[in-house]
Amino acid sequence: MTTARVGFAGGTTLLDKAIQHISGGDYVDITHAFIYLFGGIVEAEGVKEYTDRYPGVWMHPAEKYENDEHVKVLEIDVPDIRAARRKAMELIGTPYSYHGCLEAAAELAGLDLPADGELTVMCSETVTIILRAAGLDVCSGMEPDMVTPVMLYEDLLQHDGRIV
Repeated sequence: MTTARVGFAGGTTLLDKAIQHISGGDYVDITHAFIYLFGGIVEAEGVKEYTDRYPGVWMHPAEKYENDEHVKVLEIDVPDIRAARRKAMELIGTPYSYHGCLEAAAELAGLDLPADGELTVMCSETVTIILRAAGLDVCSGMEPDMVTPVMLYEDLLQHDGRIV
């Protein structure tokens, strides 16, 4: 087993508050998920940052969230970190899934929208796919498109994730 580090960010903007409310995360201040790999972080975002060519999955500096009071980091043991790295490399450059955000919100509201698999991905979907590739059965029984950052956080705590 190797330890993986997964980060969760929150915030106070109207968008942060809306995401927290829709996903049931009002109590935990979480609206975004990312994973530490390759000496940086891999994350899917709906905006371009740094040298991103378009909104999607990209590598960003490890220090991006340092000293951010809205960030929590969990450590979790994974069976195959190399498989996680391979999957992350496959996902880098995948466009962001604005549709995926709507899918997750619709699911929580009891509606059924079609999912698009890995053609586009949102933040928690990206981390879920990477952790599953590593051999960790997170959010079992759910399509990665339907996993919210709060669901992922809660599930990792159930898998003996440790807040660091």
